[in-house]
Amino acid sequence: MSNALGLSLLHLIMGGYLIGQPPIDAVRLLPPPPPPGSSQEAFDRATAAAAGAGVDGPAWKAAIREANIPNADFMQTLSCAVGVQVSADKTPAVQKLFSSAVSDFVGPMEQAKSNWKRPRPFTVDGGPACDPRVAAGQGDKLGYAYPSGHAGLGWLLALVLSEAAPARADAIRAWGSDVGQHRVDCRVHWASDVAAGRMLGLAVYARVSATPAYQSDLKAAAAEIAKAAPISCPPG
Repeated sequence: MSNALGLSLLHLIMGGYLIGQPPIDAVRLLPPPPPPGSSQEAFDRATAAAAGAGVDGPAWKAAIREANIPNADFMQTLSCAVGVQVSADKTPAVQKLFSSAVSDFVGPMEQAKSNWKRPRPFTVDGGPACDPRVAAGQGDKLGYAYPSGHAGLGWLLALVLSEAAPARADAIRAWGSDVGQHRVDCRVHWASDVAAGRMLGLAVYARVSATPAYQSDLKAAAAEIAKAAPISCPPG
């Protein structure tokens, strides 16, 4: 598995909801990355160049906090969106829902990345990127760009958790959208990588949400969130 999502993701991978079913073919599902000279490629390059003006700004710093899924900073931003503390010990049913959905996403994501082998913005233009591995000269460890794994997982989790906590759906979906946008702000993804990641996240959600096991876990997670003590978080 690529390190693009952070090594700490490895311990989440477990049996998903789609075991025993035909796998999602991400290469058939997704359009290819924009071809050279296309208007979409020009937009990608312009967006990446513009993101350079935001170095060390609020979005850049938010992207750093979300660089490794699911480290403490990432989980805290997710918890603030859900309105309760989400963790393996405090909300194990939510964690199971989270982990199982993630495991169904990773395989198709890796299939697509390996097929298209798209380079990331900072490797193309030599500009900055917020991921600490880039600053350490280890940018190659992030793997390929298309589709964005962070964007896809952010959107997948937003769809799943907004079902489990419908009263917080707007905040959760805003969080999921931001996870993807921050990858552009971070200059580790092109805008079209993020769009494709969200498309893949939606496709995985459509498949997993139709399974009885998901529906059972969703009910348990919703009950757990309803009973959990609310948390308050500072703005931003």
